[in-house]
Amino acid sequence: MRTELDPAVVCGLVSDAARMGYEVVSVSGGEPFLYSGLLEVLREAKSLGLRTTVTTNGYFLQPRRLESLRDFVDVLAVSLDGPPELHNRLRGSPHAFDRLCAGVKHLRTSGLNFGFIHTLTAETWEHLLWIGEFAAGSGARLLQLHPLEMAGRGEGLGALCAEEDGLAKAYLVATALAAKYSGAMAVQVDLLHREQVRRFPEMVYADELSSDWDATTPSDLLGLIVVEGDGAVVPISYGFSRRYRICTLKEQGLERGWPSFLHREYPEFRRLCRGLFEELVSSNQRPLFNWHERVVARSHRVGKSCSGVAA
Repeated sequence: MRTELDPAVVCGLVSDAARMGYEVVSVSGGEPFLYSGLLEVLREAKSLGLRTTVTTNGYFLQPRRLESLRDFVDVLAVSLDGPPELHNRLRGSPHAFDRLCAGVKHLRTSGLNFGFIHTLTAETWEHLLWIGEFAAGSGARLLQLHPLEMAGRGEGLGALCAEEDGLAKAYLVATALAAKYSGAMAVQVDLLHREQVRRFPEMVYADELSSDWDATTPSDLLGLIVVEGDGAVVPISYGFSRRYRICTLKEQGLERGWPSFLHREYPEFRRLCRGLFEELVSSNQRPLFNWHERVVARSHRVGKSCSGVAA
């Protein structure tokens, strides 16, 4: 039986987050349109002046549903796996791409800002030019390229993970797409380069903490928090080890749970990030990587016993 978080509990989290300096609420899968509290949560976020995004598989983009969301969603992102045959195969349905196109047609007339999110795999990077053309031609304002991760829908798809060569090619193609569609469609690729991280360690929470760090606005200390399906709130990414959790919503709200996290788990989180930073910037490591996937994996291997220089 599918369970879901009480919308009132999620709205409480949103309210806490707004007071703590967070500015964006993003709702993603499973499939957000199956969540009965979606509209209630989005209304709460907008009433607090927050920006909102929703990521969907595109199966439920009917006009009536889109009309109900129009005033409460700033960007709607639709998952796109590739050209028709590939999209159908990865989605397990011969009609998946046609259904996606029908939904996109409704999106174009709804007045909603929308984009596409594509999961990079070993066989999809070579279709990026087609994906860019399809997205721009559909009226999308954003194309996000995200490497397949071994979590969620990616579990059991390890054979499809793009190797280093494929990631490098995808990075170059994404750069070309960003230049081609500049001003019309933003192109974002969720990969970091080793030299970029070396120059800006604060991007990955590996810089030195200021002397008054414990008085800093929460959103400045931790740019992203994630609510898991069971109500656990963790740093920066789904799947992060629960040893670093901020709180569990069924027991305690975000604002109440933050002080304890700040003085116990947060320093450990920074040491974890610093240790990974030192590993990744060494010359024998691959130059491109998905930071979130790497730090989530390390959080499970190392936990609170992690070594490394304190940030």
